[in-house]
Amino acid sequence: MKEVDFKTYKLLLESKSVSKSAIPKSVLKSDIFQNLLRAEILESLKLGRGFKIEVCKENEFEKFFNTSFPEHNVSKSKSGNIKKYRNSKATKIDNNPIFLFRGFNSFQINNHLVDIEKQTLDFGLFSAIPNSIIADKICFVENLETFLNAEKLLGVNYLFVHKYGRIGKESISMINAKEVLVFVDYDFNGLDEYLRIKEVFANAQLYLPTNYNELFDKHSASLKGNKAKMSKPVKNSKDSIVVQIREQVARTNRFLEQEILINV
Repeated sequence: MKEVDFKTYKLLLESKSVSKSAIPKSVLKSDIFQNLLRAEILESLKLGRGFKIEVCKENEFEKFFNTSFPEHNVSKSKSGNIKKYRNSKATKIDNNPIFLFRGFNSFQINNHLVDIEKQTLDFGLFSAIPNSIIADKICFVENLETFLNAEKLLGVNYLFVHKYGRIGKESISMINAKEVLVFVDYDFNGLDEYLRIKEVFANAQLYLPTNYNELFDKHSASLKGNKAKMSKPVKNSKDSIVVQIREQVARTNRFLEQEILINV
């Protein structure tokens, strides 16, 4: 179960009776809730013009609650979710953001001057959970393969950054950079990531090659699954490059993967 279930059943446990309209539809329609009604542990009763859900068998409902949610005071982690909800994905958890770095200079990370060039040449990359990053030029790269080869296209002056998982505004707020380049897939997800980065760095620029249209005509692929969904920020953006790519992708139902720029 999820946090919404926990909150609903906890409210019922404490109040014994709740207006039906106050219970989320996802809970009302769930098999678990319907089984509680069938077992007459809960009952739907008329209340004015509407209905209320009442706990009829308090002991049975308390047993159900304690079995479903074994522990209440837990950490915001996957193990905490398992203990509380029996579901590791029940709630969003607090993760330490893991970043991968490549570069050919030294950069300040966590108040240490790190020889990223040596790390890159010796081991291919440098990884850290950063609380501060200082660099003149930073390039965020969406996909791992492109990140590992980005200097072939963009040169050696950037600190190339790839985050494990999606980039959130909070996870990059500790970065101090004079110039920010964003290198992503040319699709709705890539545009969404660019706009999230731009909320933190107003000077961020989306990398768009001069031969983009030619590459799109030759190598674009069909949109499928989550890539076909346009977020609200992308839909409402007035950024000229976002508008150009958004309309092209929507019109053709195709997108260009960034990897092709490394291998042309």
